[in-house]
Amino acid sequence: MRNTYFTSYFPLITILLFSTSLSIATVMIVIDYLQVLGIYDGMLEFFSNNGIRLALFTVFALLYFMVFSALKLIANTITELSLLFFSKDVAGENLTQIRGGSAFYLIGGAISLIAIQYPLAIIGIFLVATIFYFVYIVYKISSSLTSASLIGLVLFHVLVWFTFILGTLYLCFRLYNSIMASLPV
Repeated sequence: MRNTYFTSYFPLITILLFSTSLSIATVMIVIDYLQVLGIYDGMLEFFSNNGIRLALFTVFALLYFMVFSALKLIANTITELSLLFFSKDVAGENLTQIRGGSAFYLIGGAISLIAIQYPLAIIGIFLVATIFYFVYIVYKISSSLTSASLIGLVLFHVLVWFTFILGTLYLCFRLYNSIMASLPV
């Protein structure tokens, strides 16, 4: 008999793996920009090379950890809300069935450590893991849903994430435009 809590630590390890790989990639990019701008040599007068890298890694790792943790919280809420709306399962068996899907993210996080030289590849790996996870969820719970409920569940996920991403991009563009408009030119 397999323990149902075996995969409960996968999300934390996944968040740590993706945060680490993106942090290392971001540190490399930021150091290159600092060298191009001529700031890096001035920083070396106050900190060692490894000290600068460690400080930047810590800041970016914390930032990415917070972002991925928030995304996981939002994703869990959306998944459970969609199951509330479209599933007839009241005992929570569907949640137990889809728990193993976190292995897709764990594998993606491990692969992302190989791709630290390519930040876009890390993002691509994350998106591919997300697609595999979503297909896995739909496959696992499809037996307990009617066809209409399954279509509703898929559309609910797509619409909520589309709205979330579009709204976030809109706010970023508005913020950028307001900052640019306020600059004295």
